Amino acid sequence: MKEWCKKHLGWVGFGVGVAFTLIGLLGSFILKIDYNYNLVLFGFSFMALASSIHGILNEEYFTKYSEKVKNNIIVFIVAIIIVESCLLLASL
Repeated sequence: MKEWCKKHLGWVGFGVGVAFTLIGLLGSFILKIDYNYNLVLFGFSFMALASSIHGILNEEYFTKYSEKVKNNIIVFIVAIIIVESCLLLASL
C-alpha cells in the first residue's frame, strides 16, 4: 500500500481537486443552480494534503527526520482532512 501511495497519491489528489472544481463550474455556470463552494475548497485542500503526503513518502520533505516523525506528520494530515470533511458535512 505504501508503494502504491508513493507512486499514485499525487495523481489521486489532483483528480479529486479537478473533479470538485469541475462539479462547481458545471453547477454554477452551466446548470445555473445554487452551489455550495465549500466542496470546491474541500477538493483543493484534499489535493494539497494528498500532495504533501505524497512528498513525505517520496522523501522530498522532512528528509532529516525519522520514519516515526514522518508517520506522525502523516497521521496529523489525515486527521486534518477528516475534521475538515466533518465540518463540511455539518455545513451542508
